[in-house]
Amino acid sequence: MAPPAGWLLIRWLQGQNVWFEVYQNIGLYLYMLIGSMVVFGCIGWYVGYNETVVGQLSVKDPTTGLFNIRHFRSRLVEEVSTAKRHKISFALIMLDIDSFKLINQQYGHTIGDEFLVAIAETITKTLRSNEVIARIGGEEFAIILPYCSVEGAKEIAERLRQAVSLIKLPIDEHTFISRTISLGIAVYNKLETSDLLYLRAERALLAAKQQGEGKIVLDEQDDMYNA
Repeated sequence: MAPPAGWLLIRWLQGQNVWFEVYQNIGLYLYMLIGSMVVFGCIGWYVGYNETVVGQLSVKDPTTGLFNIRHFRSRLVEEVSTAKRHKISFALIMLDIDSFKLINQQYGHTIGDEFLVAIAETITKTLRSNEVIARIGGEEFAIILPYCSVEGAKEIAERLRQAVSLIKLPIDEHTFISRTISLGIAVYNKLETSDLLYLRAERALLAAKQQGEGKIVLDEQDDMYNA
């Protein structure tokens, strides 16, 4: 409404009968009004859309659409704070795709990215909507499991391992790619920080990788679980 209102103000200051002028030029003023509404509406949509895109880019991994490591570490701090305040337990799982680099070497990074997307989709479908999933490295992922015990974390890790093992990414009519994953589990205790919990999950994942492909290890502070 700014252009027609502004013009009418100018005409009124010039001593003109603005109501008569509007009556005489109703088509022109309707055109100005509708045009200004469309223009400002488009500008508002464009600004809002770009703010949304920028916001998503700041927290999402561009390849998989999962959260990135920066946002994940922030959410982990929040989860620790919530757990301390309400005296509840939660678990952190880290997983790594076994022999993933061979996919990039044999088939190229485009196929490698497609496999990462397949992994991300499988993890998302296997878990509940309140569980936080992130890609934290090249072929590494991390998951926050709220209100989760040691036994619950083990069960979820096993479901993830089985679900990923069923992925068969087609290369051509006769070639399919499949991989196993190694998983490390750490369960929060009331005395530790988010950094310490993260390090324990990393330690468990490393232990799993050292035992061979497709292993699940619970951090030694919580006990040991080898599948």
